[in-house]
Amino acid sequence: MTSHTQAFSPDTSPEFFESLYRNSEDPWDFRSSAYERNRYSDIVGGINDRHYTNAFEPGCAIGELTALLAPYCQSLHAMDCSAAAVQSAQRRCDEFAHVDIRKGSLPGDLPGQTFDLIVFSEVGYYFTRHDLALLVARLWTRLKPGGRIIACHWLGSSRDHRLHGSVVHQTMDQVIRTPGDFDIANPGYALKRWTKPGS
Repeated sequence: MTSHTQAFSPDTSPEFFESLYRNSEDPWDFRSSAYERNRYSDIVGGINDRHYTNAFEPGCAIGELTALLAPYCQSLHAMDCSAAAVQSAQRRCDEFAHVDIRKGSLPGDLPGQTFDLIVFSEVGYYFTRHDLALLVARLWTRLKPGGRIIACHWLGSSRDHRLHGSVVHQTMDQVIRTPGDFDIANPGYALKRWTKPGS
């Protein structure tokens, strides 16, 4: 039986990701992969019924999803731990004056302001389960009443990941303790949205 929690400690440092983006501007084929396009479409489908005053997207990579989120946000703050990825994302989103993309990583660079949308996509499995739980709790406190957090994670296995995508979403459920109100059943990835109680 294969465990969904990795027994080793992969390199998840900013230097690791910087090296990837220095060697290839698009190391995961974010621009051309059918998987990524479908994932982006489902994420946008989970948020496009309203507009958001202040949104946050950590781990924005080269900004492909960022550009799709931008039309639904009055202000969108995105970040990535790789300076090379940030430069690509800034070029990708150059037409959107309300999008601010900076170098940073979680949890240390979590912005101090509150948000009505947090897009937590393909980043949760780079943490230990304990650290992920602490991070999700902090993200939840940054969410305004009535605000949403939407998460999407691959369900395959990678030696670069500390956690399996299913464990990421199990952990988020346990921390948030609010039933999800949007869920996509896709064999390739888990996608779920939670809305913070309140108005």
